Amino acid sequence: MAKARKASVTQSKLGMILYGEPFTGKSTMAMQLAYFKRPDGKPFRVLYLDPETGSIDDYLGDLEENGVNLENIYIVYTQSLGEVRQYIAKVKNGEDFYELDDDGEETDEVVLDADGEPFKADAIVVDGTTILNLTTKQGLIEFSKKRNKVKADKDGLVGDARLVKIEGAGMELKDYQTVNFKGQDLILDLMASGAHWIITARETDEKENIKLPDGTTQSVVTGRKIADGFKGMAHNAKTEIRMFRNEDGIVCAFVKKDRTHVHEDEITIEDPTLVDWQAVIDKTANRKQFVVKNDLTKAVDIEQDIYSKEILGKVGQPAKEESVEENSSGLDIEAMKKEIIAKKNALSPVDKKEMGDKLKAAGLPTAFKNVTDVAVLQKVLDMFQ
Repeated sequence: MAKARKASVTQSKLGMILYGEPFTGKSTMAMQLAYFKRPDGKPFRVLYLDPETGSIDDYLGDLEENGVNLENIYIVYTQSLGEVRQYIAKVKNGEDFYELDDDGEETDEVVLDADGEPFKADAIVVDGTTILNLTTKQGLIEFSKKRNKVKADKDGLVGDARLVKIEGAGMELKDYQTVNFKGQDLILDLMASGAHWIITARETDEKENIKLPDGTTQSVVTGRKIADGFKGMAHNAKTEIRMFRNEDGIVCAFVKKDRTHVHEDEITIEDPTLVDWQAVIDKTANRKQFVVKNDLTKAVDIEQDIYSKEILGKVGQPAKEESVEENSSGLDIEAMKKEIIAKKNALSPVDKKEMGDKLKAAGLPTAFKNVTDVAVLQKVLDMFQ
């Protein structure tokens, strides 16, 4: 369903893309979000999703020396677009984050911020959309190999013919369309998260196809640099900045566009600071938050439903909405889990060990994040009582 708002009563959110060659200050610039203040004056809590694996590890000391409490930064290392979107969804839904074990599995330990409260991100950084684009494409190539294996089996191919058919598989046109859709969905996820966000990317040469006199086309470099990631991902960003170093080695930012009007479009800033954009938050601090849902996937389903009704001559009937499953017991499962975890965290290490042994002896789980059976959770609560 559509959503609406009055233009004068909503807070403004940062939505920024930074791109450039390696070592041009993209990650350093993005992590300056840690210096930002919320409308209540408290420091930002930053969720840092790091597909580049370690892109800011060496800068954390500088942040701490400059007064940043590192407990307000939560770093997740992943090259999976799916996992990145799962974490963004946690922010949108106000879910707690849980510490991960050595295998990347969630434990029952809730991630806390510098105030000792459950970590709730005010800003999200996705540092490395180029890597996410690469892994998404590679995943589709592997799927294409499976697709060609089915075709090879159907055609009865053997030997080299079979090998070439499978290993020579590449992305088809529909696969490229899928990648573009996923990229747009990522940006809309960020816009729907309710948090400020920055994404980074490497850069590449912009190319365009020109038609030659003989009727063929040729791809030529335009001389401009663009973000090397998902196609069109800069379109929905409010601020687009290309980072580079000038001839003196000074980090510079070319502001291609800035809809927040903190800086003029098409200007170059030497030694830029992200803190300039704190003014965007301060100007709308007293207004209400408004979050636009990412309904891109749902919109496709609604359009399919509308097309079906047009074919069946039922135009004008509303499209079906998704049903929401309710807990028939009337108990709040998430609330029960939080109560269990709170009781567990209140125990001393010795008592935790003793309680864990009791739960195991009773055939009950000792980790509750993925438990969905109300009866089991109630039994665990009774044990804690």
